[in-house]
Amino acid sequence: MRDSKGKARVVAGATDLYLQKLPDKLIDITAIPETTKIEQIDGNLTIGSTVTHTAAAGSPLVRSKATALAEACSLIGSPQLRNIGTVGGNVINAAPAADAAVALVALGANAALINTAGEYREEKVEDLYKDYNLSLIDTSSEIMLRLIIETCVGGEGSAFVRFASRKALSLPLVNAAARVRIVEGRLKDILLVVAPVRPAPTRLLHTEEMLRGMSASEETWRSAETAAAAEVDVRNSLLRCSVQYRRHLVGVLAGRALKKAAERAVGREEGDYR
Repeated sequence: MRDSKGKARVVAGATDLYLQKLPDKLIDITAIPETTKIEQIDGNLTIGSTVTHTAAAGSPLVRSKATALAEACSLIGSPQLRNIGTVGGNVINAAPAADAAVALVALGANAALINTAGEYREEKVEDLYKDYNLSLIDTSSEIMLRLIIETCVGGEGSAFVRFASRKALSLPLVNAAARVRIVEGRLKDILLVVAPVRPAPTRLLHTEEMLRGMSASEETWRSAETAAAAEVDVRNSLLRCSVQYRRHLVGVLAGRALKKAAERAVGREEGDYR
């Protein structure tokens, strides 16, 4: 990378890059051991940036400790794309409604990065977006090594849901992910993310604040739907859906993600990641 002076790009699955004009040099990092592992270390789940969606969806560690990510990875594209596309690439491509990235933001994930000067840093995944399909990570001078997630423990749960126009090979009209911690029947900590709303997976901060301290009940999920729909500023699209329809979907899916995560937090719902 140093020798190429910015004219080479890092690749792993490259499923999105092949749809663009390719640079003169590509540097495949899938053989670097630090990028290929899924491990639990000191209360954190670490997922190498070149771990495929299929591997993440099928990992017992991801399924039990970061369920939302397992669900998201199981729904991306087709089996062929899931077998090649990577979790790190889903973030770096910076599509606002990329399923794995939405789940990672909801899980509070950090990305571990290293540049050609040997400088190491960690950044929140939600802070890596510059604009639509434009990442703040420069893949001509920087490598994402791994993603780091504080694992869900007792009283915590996470979930991912999406709505698309058909069941396979389609981008979501809306997707949502949530992570919640329940203490004595009430919502204590909440991360609620929806997309596409802006150029990045979007946390619903006002809705999160409103829900803290509320009971885990059907009335709360209905309140969450109303608040989430009111909080977002969405775009009209003649190709995909109207403002009114997308806002409605944001509310419905936010409520569903919260309910599903809460049920897992108290052990009432195991989920299906296949």
